[in-house]
Amino acid sequence: MEITLLPVPDGVLAVRATTGAGAPLVCLHGFTLHGGMFTALATHLDRPVMAPDLPGHGRTAVAPVDLDATLDALAAWLDAAAAPAAVLGYSQGGRIALHLAQRRPDLVPALVLVSTGTGLAGPEQAERRRRDEALAEEIECDGVPAFLDRWLADPIIGTTRLDAGAAAADRRLREENTAAGLAAALRGLGQGVVPIVDPAELQRPSLWIAGGDDERYAALASRAAAAAGGRVEIIAGAGHNLIAERPATVAELLTRFLGSVR
Repeated sequence: MEITLLPVPDGVLAVRATTGAGAPLVCLHGFTLHGGMFTALATHLDRPVMAPDLPGHGRTAVAPVDLDATLDALAAWLDAAAAPAAVLGYSQGGRIALHLAQRRPDLVPALVLVSTGTGLAGPEQAERRRRDEALAEEIECDGVPAFLDRWLADPIIGTTRLDAGAAAADRRLREENTAAGLAAALRGLGQGVVPIVDPAELQRPSLWIAGGDDERYAALASRAAAAAGGRVEIIAGAGHNLIAERPATVAELLTRFLGSVR
């Protein structure tokens, strides 16, 4: 993927892109990753992919690392684009995509949410904020490699389902991030602080994809799709790290959905 550094409000946005014909697809990555996570997915698509590094990740330098600054940066970039593009968001990037669609519906004609919930509220969000702060301190104390040793060993969210080559590539990508950046992303963009979104208010075509073994997010996707009047696809035998695990399957579902959207 080619990387372009673009001036935006509050800093610089790094956008990784592939070339190709057809309407582009904007892709927003998950926590501990960056826009390069969509390289494999792009090889299965017949359209260019534009994948920014979100604040706290990769080569983007936007401060503060919070929802408002993130949405302002994305909106400034997309405002300068030739036309609105469908947006795919994965995990943390999916929640950001939901807020972008809510704040700037003119920029998001269609949404694809992969391994994405709509957020938390009340005591559940307060508990998540406490846990995210503890995790941020752990990353700052132990460093990125030691943190990834534990994070990627998780059987649902990690890389244990990938072959050795894919798992090594996934880890190399994540190790390009810094401890300070990841800690900032937890504190400013984590579920403990980002408001919940009501999917019934989206009023646009949406596709919700989750892995069948990722039971919590499969249930969340089913409920959110029903509330939004969207579609849901549960991929049997897959976990949370769905785009790395099943890029061809995700691309097939995505292509079918976007082909049905005007």
